[in-house]
Amino acid sequence: MTAAFALGALLLSVLLSVGTYVSARQLLLEQRERTALRQAYADAALVRDGLATSGTSVSEALGAVAPPAGASMYVHRRGQWYSSSLDQPGEALTAVVRPTVDGGSAGLGWTGRTDPHAVVVGIPLPSVDAQYFEVSVADELDATLRTLALALAVCAVLTTLAGAALGRAASGRVLSPLREVTGAATDIAAGDLGRRLADTDDPDLSTLVASFNQMVDALHERIERDARFAADVSHELRTPLTTLTTSLALLQRARDLGPPSQRAVELMADELTRFRRALEDLLALGRLESGIDEADLVVTEVDELLRHALATSSSPDLLRDTPGTGPGTSVRVDRPQMVRALVNLVRNAELHGGGLADVRAVAEGDHVDIVVRDRGPGVPPTERERIFERFARAGGTKTGTGSGLGLSIVAETVHRHGGKVWCASADGGGAEFVVRLPLSDTGEVPP
Repeated sequence: MTAAFALGALLLSVLLSVGTYVSARQLLLEQRERTALRQAYADAALVRDGLATSGTSVSEALGAVAPPAGASMYVHRRGQWYSSSLDQPGEALTAVVRPTVDGGSAGLGWTGRTDPHAVVVGIPLPSVDAQYFEVSVADELDATLRTLALALAVCAVLTTLAGAALGRAASGRVLSPLREVTGAATDIAAGDLGRRLADTDDPDLSTLVASFNQMVDALHERIERDARFAADVSHELRTPLTTLTTSLALLQRARDLGPPSQRAVELMADELTRFRRALEDLLALGRLESGIDEADLVVTEVDELLRHALATSSSPDLLRDTPGTGPGTSVRVDRPQMVRALVNLVRNAELHGGGLADVRAVAEGDHVDIVVRDRGPGVPPTERERIFERFARAGGTKTGTGSGLGLSIVAETVHRHGGKVWCASADGGGAEFVVRLPLSDTGEVPP
């Protein structure tokens, strides 16, 4: 829009400038020609009177006349040329009007033999058998036209800049609502469901603002309804789950069960464990989707998070071998949620990655990378983004043991903390899951 306004202003200013210049030039030329013609007639009359006096030569007649500044006088009589100036011969300068004068009429024209051009006036003097010519160089006219052209060019440039500024202001005003909508949509996508567009008096935008806010209200209500539904379902399932767990524990301690019954009880225990984990994961996702309260965020050392996660996931051997980042490398997180996310990565390596190989943390710049590597065959490149979706699996050595929500909880947790998580191939084989978190920029001391 800025370029369009600038181009339009440029075209308009060029057209106006060209029209103004052509009109002014034509007017000035006509004025200059009329002035030269009047002056030539007056000077020709003086020369004719001088030649009519007995005994006066052509040179004396020319000398008695004072031509205007920048003008030269020429007289052609009986095949001879007489001039008041020695700059150029009169025969060459007056060629443009001489045919008209030879025909007995006064002539006027322009010659390019001077710099700048000159206006030439020729007047026949039959009473003294002579022709009078006056050549006036248009110095003032040329200077005036140059000044006019420069002024019009400057005006064209200023008009173009003004058009560009007007286009910029107009486009900014037109696009301002779109920028507000974009900013609100970005905030909502980041989890700020309380963001709304401010009311406006603009009748063209009021409908858009109202529709956008209604859409966000409906989306917020739908998310809250789904979250309440998941929480209610999870709560209702806990009671029968507790009963089933207790009953199954009694069956596992029974000594009079045959082999088929014992096998059935073991299968029920595995499925019940999987069901309990899925329920816990659903509850965790519900809490994450409800947002992270800033009051729950505390500054925690990265090494402490790793030690807690490895201890919770029953990987004590790695506690001694895990390289730390050293004291002072801290992140601001919801500690229980982040520990759960790291535990999910460790369990994912145990269940689906052939076992946990190592865990390490590397601080660099304003962030820290927590890397969890497994011993499995790795994850195909086409599956590395999909495995972070809910109930997505990319194979594993222990099928049926996971809920399919572990990595989605990891992704949601890291995203809520302003970080990133991705999967890559590890050197030497296996998959490598990287959690990148921003380092704490506060001066708080970790508890």
